[in-house]
Amino acid sequence: MSSFYKLNTNHPSNYVLSNVADMAVETVWGIQSVAHKQHKGLIAQVSDNISKGFLEDRGFETLYHTYFSKLNVRDYKGNPVISILDLEDDLKHEVLLLLRDHYERINRVNPASANIDYRQLTYNQASFDFEHSIVRLSRQHVVAAILIFQAQEDYRLGWTFGDDVPTIIDLWHDLLGILPVGSVLYADFRDTDYLGMSVYHAFNWHQFDQPQTTLLWRDNANNLR
Repeated sequence: MSSFYKLNTNHPSNYVLSNVADMAVETVWGIQSVAHKQHKGLIAQVSDNISKGFLEDRGFETLYHTYFSKLNVRDYKGNPVISILDLEDDLKHEVLLLLRDHYERINRVNPASANIDYRQLTYNQASFDFEHSIVRLSRQHVVAAILIFQAQEDYRLGWTFGDDVPTIIDLWHDLLGILPVGSVLYADFRDTDYLGMSVYHAFNWHQFDQPQTTLLWRDNANNLR
């Protein structure tokens, strides 16, 4: 049974289920019992309606949907940008603080650990793209940011966040003006992220995989069966 769940230390309030399609009803009941004793909930991510219905019948509720998308970079003309590479150390740190606030905001139901090292998730990753990760500054403060990672010959969106939708969309036009023409940018958009979804709707993204549903079973002894 232990092979079907694990702890995500970045989100310690809930165990994460795996191999949902292979689970028997008794297995779910057993994991719910373990989770209840540890005062934890259960998080599951599924891409098919059968697994989704199976979990809903066992007391799980939908949290959000994630859309796996890609954008083919055309010949956009953007404005001059400021890359993370060119930021002073204090502004690089400000980006991490804004990322922390954004990450905690979109993960309120499955709370983020206070111990997450956001520098380790970004700047310290070998694939982090300092050149194409860009920000918009206003009065020497970061008002929008796009954090990009290299994905072999293409690119992957880490996070995008900022003060408001128009500022972020403008910055995205600038990003598409500096990414190499013909490259592909991959991104995962969840519908609890208002700013991210605004980017999803503003550009011509193509889905390359089935959307994924994330569900939560709350620690509640009354629905163990």
